[in-house]
Amino acid sequence: LRAINASSQYVLIANPYFAPGRTFRDALSSAADRGVCVMLLLGVGQFPILDSVARSYYPKLLKSGVKLFEYRRTQLHAKVAVIDDQWATVGSSNCDGLSLFVNHEANLVVHDRALAKDLGSQIRRGIRDAVEIEAKDFARIPWFKRLWYGLSFLVYRGAMRVITLNTYA
Repeated sequence: LRAINASSQYVLIANPYFAPGRTFRDALSSAADRGVCVMLLLGVGQFPILDSVARSYYPKLLKSGVKLFEYRRTQLHAKVAVIDDQWATVGSSNCDGLSLFVNHEANLVVHDRALAKDLGSQIRRGIRDAVEIEAKDFARIPWFKRLWYGLSFLVYRGAMRVITLNTYA
């Protein structure tokens, strides 16, 4: 969160499961609102319920200027983030409550320009092979699918609150 909040140029995140808490989502939106290029490369297709939860966040993220890309070619298993060619993380943590509160995860955080630039170009390569989700396209999704996305979010949030003893926002 500190790195996202301090970002000035870009935030790149590649992750297969995207269901972070409100604070994390708000940090991404705030970065985009202040002109930072925020791009999320998200894996889809493995767990439809998690895809629906992630899609429940799309309208607000898109409205704030976050660029969303769904990787559909194969299963995306990368858990990488790069910020401003200076900060990078690689590890086992997904952007979800289970990784943050329940699972035993490990990430390496590195402050190294060469590594950050290399990882950033790897994420951008994945983005070139992904499908960009645009607000106008998302608005055309039938109401019942959008309702399903919202219901999926409520079920997920409820489950996470039980699992994490109500510490998940």
